[in-house]
Amino acid sequence: MKTITCNLCGSSEQRLLCTGYDRDNLQNRRVYTLQQCPGCGLVYLSPRPDTPEELAEIYPATYDSYMGERQRFLMWMRRIAWRPEVREIVARTTPESPILELGSATGEFLAELRRHGRARLLGLELSSEAARIARERHGLDVRAGQLDDVPLPPGSFDLVLMRHVLEHLPDPRGTLTRIARLLRPGGFCIFTIPNIDSHTARIFGRDWYGYQVPRHFFLFPQRVLVTLLERSGLQIDQIIHNPAPNVWIGSTRFWLAARGHTALARFVRYQNPLAVAAFAPLGLLSALRRSSGVIRVIARRPA
Repeated sequence: MKTITCNLCGSSEQRLLCTGYDRDNLQNRRVYTLQQCPGCGLVYLSPRPDTPEELAEIYPATYDSYMGERQRFLMWMRRIAWRPEVREIVARTTPESPILELGSATGEFLAELRRHGRARLLGLELSSEAARIARERHGLDVRAGQLDDVPLPPGSFDLVLMRHVLEHLPDPRGTLTRIARLLRPGGFCIFTIPNIDSHTARIFGRDWYGYQVPRHFFLFPQRVLVTLLERSGLQIDQIIHNPAPNVWIGSTRFWLAARGHTALARFVRYQNPLAVAAFAPLGLLSALRRSSGVIRVIARRPA
């Protein structure tokens, strides 16, 4: 475990925000602490997993982002939920636009972009097994490793995607700075993150699904996000509030499980269509009030 300082302003001062435990691996009895920088407001996990063994423990082969071939209903739901995002990408690119996705997992989203006419696709994925599945299952160019592991020339992409990735990274400011260099002038970076400013975060407190300790290393209040992007060489173009009810569902599951209602908690999952139907109005209401538990940020490298 590694103790860290603020990734945005470098301050070593911190204020305890809350403690938590791994809700998806109850064999892990460690208590984790989320800290907030009193200077700039960035929220981060400290101390955090750092060694290959510690990281392998929190990202097992059964991790949700690695899609099993038989998870057809879940894939169908995801493709429906992806439609607005795909439209945004198609509107900002051409069939010849080179597109990079960081954290492409088993390649389902890149395959969806290819179905919409985007063929110049590259994925980077930390899990070598997930990258292998993406290549074999979809015929995609998905490489195992981190951004620093692959030589990519500056200005070589029209668009870079990170979907629920930025909060997992050990150096979000450094990654965004490298992304800005990889984009052509006027190119876009689109990323999806939990919204710690949402009313679900306030309602559920330490049971909020967006905390997801110990896998979420950072969380970004929106005022912090503006500063982070500006210092990385990017500017916010648009923030979109996601109407999907996943954060409502996950937070309710965590709340129930923490109070001993384990049977009911097993029912309240986003893989359950009844739970999705029950919580969908709350997700839509959150989006309309611009307080969703998840936001999609469209940033641009200045021309």
